[in-house]
Amino acid sequence: MKFTVFGSSGYLGSSLVQKFKSEKIECLTPDIKKDKIEDKDLGHVIYAIGVSNFKQNPSKAIDAHVILLNKLLNEVKFQSFLYLSSTRIYYDAVSTDENSSLVINPSDNNNLYNISKIMGEVICNASKKQNVRIARLSNVTGNNFNTNLFLPSIIQDAINFKKITLETRLDSEKDYVYIDDVLEILPKISLEGKNRIYNIANGKNTSNEEIVKKIQEITNCEIEIEKKATTYRFPTISINRIQKEFGFKPTSVLEKFEKIVSDYKK
Repeated sequence: MKFTVFGSSGYLGSSLVQKFKSEKIECLTPDIKKDKIEDKDLGHVIYAIGVSNFKQNPSKAIDAHVILLNKLLNEVKFQSFLYLSSTRIYYDAVSTDENSSLVINPSDNNNLYNISKIMGEVICNASKKQNVRIARLSNVTGNNFNTNLFLPSIIQDAINFKKITLETRLDSEKDYVYIDDVLEILPKISLEGKNRIYNIANGKNTSNEEIVKKIQEITNCEIEIEKKATTYRFPTISINRIQKEFGFKPTSVLEKFEKIVSDYKK
């Protein structure tokens, strides 16, 4: 058994590589721009290439989610190919079931990320190759401190400055899925997946209030909410498919905060 991870320098990609190596599983991490890979059998490919800040790098988001993806699907040999998409594409959708219709407003620049992810999914669905699948990931959380994402940022502020300043209100909520759960399910989908698309999420939203309360218990930090703070609520993500097919049981992110805080202090 062999895996190939594209995007191995990112948080999720590097975590996958570390997992495979710890389990003595062969794992390739080729550089698309430098390495000649067209004639190699890449085994089970996991495509984790992305951009950290798409608003500042819109062209890079399109390159990552569409152009490079299309190139690989057409040029390389593999046993399976898993494209990592995002549950953000459900933002204005009526349902978060994998088969539900999606709603996109192209006049809103904030939708560029979602549109590029959907384009990537369309390319996967249009591929004539077998075993091409899509995993729509929710907000992956763990010890990813080299990022400006919400949870890692406020944990760092709580530890470094003893204060968290929120730009969103306490009733704001998102679905956060713990990194270990993601690392466990992705290879299973690659090897055994019976469907084309899977949501990978917690299946339950966690509010800002729950989050800051837990962080405050651990760090004794202060909490400040900006006057212009707005409420951000994301739809609850359906995980019925991975629960039925794989017996997926997500971990509560709140239960992992002490470990995440400890990891950052180290």
